[in-house]
Parts: sequence; C-alpha cells; structure tokens
Amino acid sequence: MAWENTIETQHLRLLYITSHIFPAAKASSVQIMQMCAAFASIGAKVNLVFQKPDYDSLSATDLQQHYGVRPNFEIVQLPRSNGPRPTDMFQLKAVLSERRKNKICYTRGRDVTAAILGLILGMYSVVEIHGKPVSLREQTMLRLIQLHPRGRLVAITNALKELYTNQLGFGQYRWIVAPGGVDVTRFKPDTSVEEVRKQLNMAPGIWLVYVGGLYEGRGLDTLFESVANLAVKVMIVGGHNSEEVHKWKHKARTLGANNVHFVGYQAPEQVPLYLAASDMLIMTYDKHVYTPSGEETSDWASPMKMFEYMAASRPIIASDIPMLRELLTDNHNALLITPEDTTSLRAAIRRLTNNPKLGHLIATKARADVVKHTWINRAQHIMNQLEIR
Repeated sequence: MAWENTIETQHLRLLYITSHIFPAAKASSVQIMQMCAAFASIGAKVNLVFQKPDYDSLSATDLQQHYGVRPNFEIVQLPRSNGPRPTDMFQLKAVLSERRKNKICYTRGRDVTAAILGLILGMYSVVEIHGKPVSLREQTMLRLIQLHPRGRLVAITNALKELYTNQLGFGQYRWIVAPGGVDVTRFKPDTSVEEVRKQLNMAPGIWLVYVGGLYEGRGLDTLFESVANLAVKVMIVGGHNSEEVHKWKHKARTLGANNVHFVGYQAPEQVPLYLAASDMLIMTYDKHVYTPSGEETSDWASPMKMFEYMAASRPIIASDIPMLRELLTDNHNALLITPEDTTSLRAAIRRLTNNPKLGHLIATKARADVVKHTWINRAQHIMNQLEIR
C-alpha cells in the first residue's frame, strides 16, 4: 500500500478513548500505545484516556517504557465506573472531561459510545474495527457513525471491510483500510544472535521462537507434535498467567515435546530481543483462527506479530491462510505450510536448517517488505482520509 504524507497534523488534538486497562498481556494494548505514539509523531496532540485498574497503576512514563513507545503523548487514567453499563459510563465521562480540547475522538473495538458522543459534540469520530459487531446495538451505532459526515470506520483489512459492506449492509463510503504496523526501529536485523542468547540465558542450538497468545487455533499443538523428535529447541513467549502457561507446558510434555521452553508473558519492550535470538520464527495458525473471546478471524485479521516477525529479519514459517497471505508469499518472504500438518511443518524446519542461505534470503525480503508498514505511516494514512476542515 502506498501511504500518503500530505495532511497538516500540527496542533490537531486527538482524544484516544479505550476501555482497556493497562498494562495488559494483549496485542490490542500494544497497538493502542503504538498508534498514540505514531499520531503524536506526525504532530497531533494526543491524549490517551483509559480506565484506571483496581490494583496499583503504573505512571505514564512507566507505561510508555513498558510498551517501548516514545513518551510523546499524554495519559489520563480515570476511575472505573460503578453501576449499570460501566463501560458506557466510562466512555461518556472520558469524552465530557476532555471535550473542549480535542478535534478528533478515536476509539477501537467495542468502544462506540464515545464515538457517538464525540460526533454530537462536534468532533470527528474514528472507530477502528477489528472484528464483527457482537450485538445489534453495536452494529446500529457503527452504521450511525458511518452515516455522519464527520464519522469514519477503519478496517484492518479489505476482507473485513467487505464483510461489513457485503454481509452486513454497510455503505462503501467513509471507510479507511489500514492494516497493522510495526515500529521497525525497535528491531535490529544485525543484532548478534550469540550476544542476545547470552543475555537471555539460552543454550546453544537451533531455536524456534513463538511469540503470542496461548490458546486454541494458534497451532501450538501442531508445533509441539512436529518438534518432539527434532534436534531443535523451542521458545514460547506468551501467556496471560502462570496457570495458562502450566496448561500448555503440560500439553507439550504430553505430546513428547521436552525441548519446548516457556518464559511466560514478556513486556513489549523485551519482545525484539526474543525475536532476534531465533533461528526461525513460528506463526503456524490452525485452519480456523479464534480470538480469546471465541471469534473466528482467519479470513480477515491482521496479526501484529506478523509485522514484528518480518521486521526482526529472521526466517518465518507460517500457515498458508488468507489473513497471512495479505503480506506473506511462499519462498519469497516466508515459508508457508499447510495448516495443522506436522509433516509440512517438519519439512519447513528441516529445509531452513539445511539451507541457511534460503533463510537469510527470505528474512531479508521480509524486512524489506514491511518497512513501509510503520505505525507512523499508518497514522498518517488515517489522518489523510479524515478530510478535516
């Protein structure tokens, strides 16, 4: 995608409202932080407003360091609302407390109440859509936002936009298609594998690294079965809590994969180190991919880790499914395998093990292909489509 760089964003004030709680072991929390930093990097004055956790909260500086983003935007933590519809009440409070300062109200996911109020108060409202609406109420509110001259809907892929327009009856107008992104400056292709492994206390050998959620549909069963009898080691980086990690560790052992090592959730600022320590990066989704809430996304998702894997400039083995073919091409910037097929995965691992030149070639091309998909370019593209007057 060609990204524009034309609209003047200096002094535009953007209010990003999310019902998320930070920090969180979710890719969505990383995306929100990265987009706030990106909007600020192109000149917008950004305020991120979210719900203050019940436990001790981190300062704005600590949160920005945790997520590895520039401290170039403001963070406001509002107390969680009690009573009926607490998420809606939080959004209303967030908009009303900041309404005089901002030109744009930006939300994502289910936080559509804030966008509606933003339009009523004269703001531009933008909602990032990452899935299907979960209720008639949400679908109706999204349609109202699209109908408004100052409303915009951002779809993460063309396939997701077409789902809304072809299946749900949405119009073709006021859409912005913007796939995921990456801060390529956080990933250093020339990082010494040996030095990083010393830093992470990793033993010598061939290491496969998986970063992401530990739940069904991510191809972990296939991965464990495939490596059980191979002379490789596997690093699993992820997991919401120790119980989840223990569950999957037990599954790996049950499948005979004693060469799989779990390090649990790692702060986003640490993820580039684990990717740099790998010989191969694994993204072997099942045929049907589900979110933690059970929504199937295999036809239209835009997984953030795909962009980060590509930026890391390490060979990628990935499933040959629609959502990954948006950017990945077999034998060009990745090796694509048949989903849920241990024979196919083993063959890809052996092929890269026996042919380091191939691995270097596809890793280099992956990095070259992803450099235009930065968060900053994505933010600029969205701003250009707003037609702010």
